[in-house]
Amino acid sequence: MDNGKYHIRNAVYIPWPTTIETILLNAIELDCQWFILQENEKTIGYINRSTLYKKVKEVGFKKALILPLEELMTKPILNNEGELSSSEKTHNASLLKSEFDKIDSVIDWNIGGRISNHIASDKWILKELETIFYNFFHNILITDGYGNITFATAEDDQQYLGKNVFDLERQKEFYPSVTAKVLSTGKREQGLQYTKSGEVFEIESVPIKDGNGKIVRVISITKDSSEVTELTEKLNEVKNLLISYQQEVMSVQQEHSNKKPFIYSSREMKSLKILIKSVASFDTTVLILGETGVGKEVVANKIHSMSNRNDKPFIAVNCGAIPENLMESELFGYEEGSFSGARKGGKIGVFELANNGTIFLDEIGEMPIHLQVKLLRVLQEKKVKRIGGLQEKPIDLRIIAATNQDLAKKVIEKTFREDLYYRLNVVPVLIPPLRERKEDIEALAFYYLQFFNQKFNKNIEINELMLERLKKYSWPGNVRELQNVVERFVITGQDVFFTVNQPISLVSNEVVMGVNRKFPQLFDFLEKAEQQILLEAKTKSKNTRDMADLLGVNQSTIVRKLKKYNL
Repeated sequence: MDNGKYHIRNAVYIPWPTTIETILLNAIELDCQWFILQENEKTIGYINRSTLYKKVKEVGFKKALILPLEELMTKPILNNEGELSSSEKTHNASLLKSEFDKIDSVIDWNIGGRISNHIASDKWILKELETIFYNFFHNILITDGYGNITFATAEDDQQYLGKNVFDLERQKEFYPSVTAKVLSTGKREQGLQYTKSGEVFEIESVPIKDGNGKIVRVISITKDSSEVTELTEKLNEVKNLLISYQQEVMSVQQEHSNKKPFIYSSREMKSLKILIKSVASFDTTVLILGETGVGKEVVANKIHSMSNRNDKPFIAVNCGAIPENLMESELFGYEEGSFSGARKGGKIGVFELANNGTIFLDEIGEMPIHLQVKLLRVLQEKKVKRIGGLQEKPIDLRIIAATNQDLAKKVIEKTFREDLYYRLNVVPVLIPPLRERKEDIEALAFYYLQFFNQKFNKNIEINELMLERLKKYSWPGNVRELQNVVERFVITGQDVFFTVNQPISLVSNEVVMGVNRKFPQLFDFLEKAEQQILLEAKTKSKNTRDMADLLGVNQSTIVRKLKKYNL
């Protein structure tokens, strides 16, 4: 053993004879571990500071003063030259003197062995802990008291070393951060933690505090997440199933839209058909203009069906029918936890659903200014970002917009963005109102007559007098109003549409309940009256909100009724 390596220096010399009181006073004044009792050149013995302290603590200070020194003293074996014989090295301790016969040090022969044993024991304990951690836990992450990451076992977490968990949580690298929660609450926490890549882990975080109760470390452990992983996989399956259902519903809706015919015989609509065919093959933005009910969605669908995207989704969105506070989430979707009441797992928006296909934005003039900015970015960059999301997702779609308002006037009034207007108005398509294309009234009337006869298993006919009166009417509700009038005619079985000098939109009870007429079913009659009121209110309103104000009901009621009667 290297004698100089393991020794205790600064022993104090106390002349013999002495008392415990003298030794205690020296112990209070001096910071040394050994008290050497020596008479002239002869060493009587030595007392260890720890032994002295334990004895005083055991019997009390007063009793310790009367104890015989022999109970505390150990007698060493040494010679005057300071050299130790082989037999002397088997004892617990020995004294060494300098050349001036002063005490140089006290050698504790067992201390080296004890230190070696402790080191070996500690290494084994560390090895055990390491084995436990790596076998029972996925990874360990340690931060300081401010949330800065100082240690991580997982390879994926090495990139976060030196970064702050609060910043990483805001960046959605992992959220909600259980470590950040511990630093906020000051107590042990556990919970599920999501990553930007969509993985889910169960985390348990434990605070380490100093003597003042301040957090100095937080140890976070990822538990065995096989069950969580299984649940995540099932959740992804459900999400994929939901998306497939949504796409199937869109496919059915698209099929239904494709069945809407493009009926015309007028010169104006023939020219419109040529324009539609010429723009359909080019992936450019189209703005359809026209009054309510002229068939803007039919034209939009026709453009889609004649384009290269005809086998991809066609989604129609009525911007005037969606409440303003919900429009952004419907169009762009949102991430989980982005706002109160957000669906678990988030929601995909219609822009993403329409990817590779066509989206038709009807009543675009009703879109709020703050959403016009986001729509402009979709048009320019072909990217969308969900509410609460951090990354933009590239999309490939065609946008067709429509309005019955004067957007140029709205630009002047600062209620519609000028840059968005020019982006949308690349190819304007104007659909003339029905009153300006009288030739189409007959074609449309006979088409809808045949359609509703087949639907209701009827055989109603229209005579020349009826046709003449149909052509003379101004049709403020355009094609949609004509469709409703023909449907009512087929259902009620009347041989006239209206009485002399009475507008069709205000057909009264005397027509339905004439002298020789059979009384209609009350429910059917009320439904028809409701349709007429809605139709007239629609011609006098810009959107569903105006209709609701005019009729004194909620906007949701108007939207539901319009959908019910296909208005």
